[in-house]
Amino acid sequence: MVTRLIILCCSALLAGCSLSPGLFIQEGQFEQVEAPEVEASPVSLIPITYETIKQQYQQRAALVPGRGVDISFDNYQYLVGPQDVLNIIVWEHPELTIPAGGQRPVEHDGNRVRADGTIFYPYVGVLSVVGKTTATIREELTKRLSRYIKKPQLDVRVVAFNSQKVHVAGAVMKPGSVPVTDIPLTLGDVVNAAGGINENADIQEVILTRDGRNISYNLLDLYYKGDLSQNILLQDKDIVYVPVNTMRKVFVMGEVSKPAAMPMQDGKLSLADVMATAGIDQKSADPEQIFVLRQGVDKPMAYQLDARQPGALILATAFELQPLDVVFVSTSGLSRWNRVMTQLMPTVQTLWTIDRISAGE
Repeated sequence: MVTRLIILCCSALLAGCSLSPGLFIQEGQFEQVEAPEVEASPVSLIPITYETIKQQYQQRAALVPGRGVDISFDNYQYLVGPQDVLNIIVWEHPELTIPAGGQRPVEHDGNRVRADGTIFYPYVGVLSVVGKTTATIREELTKRLSRYIKKPQLDVRVVAFNSQKVHVAGAVMKPGSVPVTDIPLTLGDVVNAAGGINENADIQEVILTRDGRNISYNLLDLYYKGDLSQNILLQDKDIVYVPVNTMRKVFVMGEVSKPAAMPMQDGKLSLADVMATAGIDQKSADPEQIFVLRQGVDKPMAYQLDARQPGALILATAFELQPLDVVFVSTSGLSRWNRVMTQLMPTVQTLWTIDRISAGE
């Protein structure tokens, strides 16, 4: 009787290896399709082939870089604001020029713009300068001083830029504010002025907040592809936020030596990178069932790599992963059988012992 029970247990477990421990994906759980647009299955299974790699490159190339931003700085002009300090020089008239001591910075002796946007200058009186360029201010001063000085020659410069700032925060070395000056200030300039990024920065989605709107820019495209449309010209009260790359990672699990969440360096990571770093378990993995699980627009997609095929490693090198992809290496049938037997043998051994005791009686 006990012997029959042992045979029945073995037969049942042999027929149902799906009950074995460990993670694996059974055949038939996906419907194989030629394109991700097919909606016949809740999950689309797409073999990783040369055609798949080609489509991946075409889709990436179809993305239009840039935002149509006018990056021409030829017409850029700085407009004077409150708390700026002006240095006004009238040639051959030192009495009208505020002298600077040898050890005293010129911005301490210059003409500071008042909160109401005006300055006071001899013979001219109160002059409104806010919102004007230095060229406009020079013209107005020249016109008014010409009543008292024959053909006055003036030079007007901003020596302290205090009125306008861009704030930068996030994964940068020195968060804070960067002044807007008479030199055009760009997104890349602000990040550099903040000491650069730290090791956790995600420069592919740098957030610019302007007038209550958030817009993301990809500085990686600026540095790697020379896409100048990502290097937008900044203005007063802009907020630049460099996020951390917590979302830029890929998960690898299944029959691998080191399951982990792997960060994407510079936004790039191939399937081969993951396989080499995590280490495929040669004893238990099914080389035919290496999957990349990805959330699609309408439904999840599963890309399958058959590592037994010639050129499979080349395909894995060319297949680029996306953030939050899950790389899953399924268990081979033999490994599932071994795991079944590992759990079954103590029970079988016990039944054999009971059978011997019963036979002895």
